[in-house]
Amino acid sequence: MGRLGVYMMVEAGTLEELQELDDDDLLEELEALEDETEIYSIDKFWAGLHFLLTGVSDESPVKDNKLSQAVLGSTPFENIEDFYVALLKKDELPETLKALEAVDLKGLEASFDPGIFAKLKIYPDIWQKTEKVKLFDMLSHEYQGLLEFYKKAQQKQANVVFSVY
Repeated sequence: MGRLGVYMMVEAGTLEELQELDDDDLLEELEALEDETEIYSIDKFWAGLHFLLTGVSDESPVKDNKLSQAVLGSTPFENIEDFYVALLKKDELPETLKALEAVDLKGLEASFDPGIFAKLKIYPDIWQKTEKVKLFDMLSHEYQGLLEFYKKAQQKQANVVFSVY
């Protein structure tokens, strides 16, 4: 199946409960919440979108970079070993949205080289030069989806939890 990424809107009380859980209980609760709250599934494209927007691998998040935080969250949950979960607090959304809205998609498209993604082993293993247009369209679609999700989260004054499992 692979490592799928999901963003979900959570209220403060739910967030506090999530942060107190261990791996197994947290995973179970995240899966249950997917049916109860608004989510955005980025599927397997979170790592590719992170690299496209920041120029660095998701394994090296850029501290204090709003684009990096938009994709990976700003505060990883502690004591989680088997998967990745991070938070983007509702008060961080205005600056995150500002950074996302300032992205120059035409410039990114002009410089997009799937060969670099492949060479650096950016997840998932799909980066073929012959599929450049299709791959950029997919990343652009995920960028737009994430942008719209964050706009809704800001309107609802919701925190966002990002998980990969």
